[in-house]
Amino acid sequence: MTTQQPPETDQIDESPQLISPGIQRVLQREVVAGFLANLVIYPLLVIYFIGTFSFVTRRVVPYVFIDEQFHVGQTMQYLSGHWSSWDPKITTPPGLYILGWVSYKLVSVVTSWTALTAFRLVNLLGGAVILPLCVLRPLFLFNAIGFWPVALMCFPLLSTYYYLYYTDVWSTIFILQSLSLVLTQPYGPRASIWLSSACAALSCTFRQTNIVWTVFIMVIALERRAAIRKQFNTHRFNNYLKLFIHSIDEFQDTVLPYVLNFASFLVYLIWNKSITLGDKSNHSVGLHLVQVFYCFAFMALFSLPLWFSRNFLRLYVIRLQWKPIRTIFELLGIMLVIRYFTVMHPFLLADNRHYTFYLFKRLIGSHRRIFKYLLMSIVYHFSTFAYLEVLRPSEMKFDPVAPLPIKDPIDLPIQLTHISWSCLIVCTCLTIIPSPLFEPRYYILPFLFWRLFVTCSAEPIFGELVPAKEGETPITVTSTKRLFFEFLWFMGINMVTLYIFATRAFTWETEPFLQRIIW
Repeated sequence: MTTQQPPETDQIDESPQLISPGIQRVLQREVVAGFLANLVIYPLLVIYFIGTFSFVTRRVVPYVFIDEQFHVGQTMQYLSGHWSSWDPKITTPPGLYILGWVSYKLVSVVTSWTALTAFRLVNLLGGAVILPLCVLRPLFLFNAIGFWPVALMCFPLLSTYYYLYYTDVWSTIFILQSLSLVLTQPYGPRASIWLSSACAALSCTFRQTNIVWTVFIMVIALERRAAIRKQFNTHRFNNYLKLFIHSIDEFQDTVLPYVLNFASFLVYLIWNKSITLGDKSNHSVGLHLVQVFYCFAFMALFSLPLWFSRNFLRLYVIRLQWKPIRTIFELLGIMLVIRYFTVMHPFLLADNRHYTFYLFKRLIGSHRRIFKYLLMSIVYHFSTFAYLEVLRPSEMKFDPVAPLPIKDPIDLPIQLTHISWSCLIVCTCLTIIPSPLFEPRYYILPFLFWRLFVTCSAEPIFGELVPAKEGETPITVTSTKRLFFEFLWFMGINMVTLYIFATRAFTWETEPFLQRIIW
């Protein structure tokens, strides 16, 4: 089985490790560099987000913006004591509004800030403090060469909402905390599983589709125990059977906490007669298959620092050359999906306050067939390749005969097996395909769940990787540059989108305030 190095620096061999002939890594140096980078960058990021939050809230949009009108209005109803009141236009549960109520009650005691600022502060604190320190930091300690918390807290699709009163930030925090508890087990196996279930349940009070990610987290919890106790091997179908048997053996300790969530959600579905609260007419479930390719394209864009290299691009070209017939059929299949499973929601081309409006109008939904079918099918094909191939080296492998040398699930590397990898793809599809809306924020969780299990490549971003000749000192490679590049990439996108948001204003006849462009 391929394993990552333990996270503690005092347990990592200080000597270089030969990873292939003529190539070596010094893992301790990478770990130390990561810790130092996070220690230096994090306080600067907090200052940046506080400063830009103040700028956005006071000068750019000191008024409710797009969907904030519904979220703010509902929270004001709660502040007025009307707890049974509900705006039928709202489609998500009231978790955010309860947090907003708490925030306003606390903030109003010590400041004279407006209610809108107090509500938005919930997401700023969540994204700039709770997410990196409470959710990502424990995972980072177990996977210090996999990702940097300071980079993921800047993920553009998520950090955009640190300035606004939307549900996405805390929905993400609670469901990722559910995963973190399973992987790190800070309170022991049993208590951590129950707390994980509780966090998953809380996340569903912000966004109902998180019930799908609860399934993924349960599979992670099961397989990390089954892999050891049932001795997974290279027979993949047998591993599925072993996982199923283990789920029966461990039902009370591992499965039951999540089953209670599923049962509660079933009661909700029966009561509501739909997964969507409120405005069901504009959020009906459909078969929007091309949504998967939208998602993979966004993920390929944001993960560019992880895959960009001459060697990776060469691998794609080699695949095209080795499997030309298969590639043609894959491209034709993508074209058929574009033709017959593209949903044009009325909101898409009626709201120019979103980047998706311009993407669809000028590229994705272009009337020019060479763009719509040929160009986009190639983009989607490469994006799917990148999604799969970036994660493939991080898959947990098993020996066909020898038992695992690990006896405790907490000692397993932060990696997916073929089972959880399949589950990740299925859960991604289940959360985005039914949605008729082309909303990039729906891709936040698919990206983060994927990214957390990717071990960053140590291959140079630019130039060729040329191993040292026999007898010479092996060349040293590191993932530090790629991780830093990922942070800079996210921050660059954030600054560009913030600049556009602040400077590109326009009017709507139906709105009293200036409108702006957002994800």
